[in-house]
Amino acid sequence: MQDSNVIQLVRERLRSVAMGALAVLDNRAFASYRVDFATLLVRDPLAAYKVLLSYQKDPRKARVILRSVLLGFSRSALEVLNAINALEKGDPEPVKRILKRAADRGRGGRF
Repeated sequence: MQDSNVIQLVRERLRSVAMGALAVLDNRAFASYRVDFATLLVRDPLAAYKVLLSYQKDPRKARVILRSVLLGFSRSALEVLNAINALEKGDPEPVKRILKRAADRGRGGRF
């Protein structure tokens, strides 16, 4: 599955968990990176997290949105928690692994 398919899955998930925030996140991501938020999350999770923090000043609220998105692609809540913790420390690889697995599986549901 290509990036575009994963991006579509992420976008659908965002629409279902944070519809009101999606337009603002897209706007902020486009202003800074010239791509929509879902594309940014797939290609550069660290930059996407910074955009999310610019929208949700409270990191706990940013975590809730990110967790809600990633749970749809993850094997467990613990995996998502660890991925977000790593992302906050500057390591995007665990988030990339979750999204890559979604791409490899070709679906957006739980595994």
